[in-house]
Amino acid sequence: MKQVRLESGLLMLFRLFAAAQLVLMLINLHVHSARGYLGQDTGLAFIFLVGGTLALLAYLSLPWPKIRQGPFYLPVALVYSTVFSLLAQYLFLTQPSGGGSEESAWQLFLFLCVPLVLVSWQYGFKSIILYCVFTTVLDLVLVRLTKTDLAEFELTYHRLVLIRFISFLMVGYVISRIMQQLRRERQALQEVNQRLEGHLATLEQLTVSRERNRMARELHDTLAHTLSGIAVQLEAVNSLWVSDREQAHTMLQRSLGVAREGMTETRKAIQALRATPLEDLGLVQALREYATAAAGRTSFKLELELPERLDGIPVEVEQCFYRIGQEAIENIARHAMAKSVQVRLTRTACELCMEISDNGIGFDPAAAEAGKHFGLQGMQERAQLIHASLQIASQPGQGTHLSLAWNGGAK
Repeated sequence: MKQVRLESGLLMLFRLFAAAQLVLMLINLHVHSARGYLGQDTGLAFIFLVGGTLALLAYLSLPWPKIRQGPFYLPVALVYSTVFSLLAQYLFLTQPSGGGSEESAWQLFLFLCVPLVLVSWQYGFKSIILYCVFTTVLDLVLVRLTKTDLAEFELTYHRLVLIRFISFLMVGYVISRIMQQLRRERQALQEVNQRLEGHLATLEQLTVSRERNRMARELHDTLAHTLSGIAVQLEAVNSLWVSDREQAHTMLQRSLGVAREGMTETRKAIQALRATPLEDLGLVQALREYATAAAGRTSFKLELELPERLDGIPVEVEQCFYRIGQEAIENIARHAMAKSVQVRLTRTACELCMEISDNGIGFDPAAAEAGKHFGLQGMQERAQLIHASLQIASQPGQGTHLSLAWNGGAK
């Protein structure tokens, strides 16, 4: 027999039914004993009813029968309960005269109805038919063996058995259909939960990947810029150390200042992963100071066209503009060999635009893209995060022009 998982709560209901059935049987036994139907068999009937019910309760409560019986565990309990109920009814709880046929039939209807519900709950309609046939045949056999005056009331008894058989089929069919629908819905819910778990795992991986990329950009924009600036200044110190020690000493002091500033900013970036100058200065002043500091390091002429202040700009947009401007200015200072640099930041009713231009040596954007230049890639990723438009135009020997536009009204 195929292993079938027991429905939740089924064994608890079975145990409650067995206990309730015992109470009803003992009440009926007391009535029959008081009427003198049992004679000397009262004690035997009490032992049979209590012992049989306790055996069923033990079978349903102990763990080892379920382990040893496997898929036969519940069918054995159902067959035992059905046979026990019928034997108890016909041996001890039926009136000795045929006049009690209808009363006995309705008592059996109650005792056999709960096992029917359990069969319908756990199994399909074929098992319900098998249960109805089994109880009817067993009932007829026991009646033939125990009821001596059946012929007098045989028509009434057969009518009640037929009613019970048809009623059990109808009730069992309804319950089985309801359980089939519940199982289908439960299966569908489990499949949806599995898909949701898969989506959540994918989303978690994507979030971790994006956060790693963001951290890489933050560290590149702080630590890498600081180290590259120090490297440039130290190379200048090395070249001036013999010819102009005073100038070399001045640049060395400046390098130490840059190193301390970079260390502080890197520490803050690691802790908060945010553009710390923005918190204290705002976008306009932070961009102004960074561009001025870069011009002081490399001696290019700086032209700034910045508004006095910007209000109503989301924090993530300010951070994006600052980081992209920082990357562009640092690239100019390190690679462009420019004599003149223009930084322009403008604000209209619904658009914020930043333009950075230089007259340096320029580069081939296609070659830079093929080489997976991290700085350019990071700027594009930042612009995409705020749904901004980033354009970089450059040619070898003709300088570079960067344009970043964010439409505050765009969806």
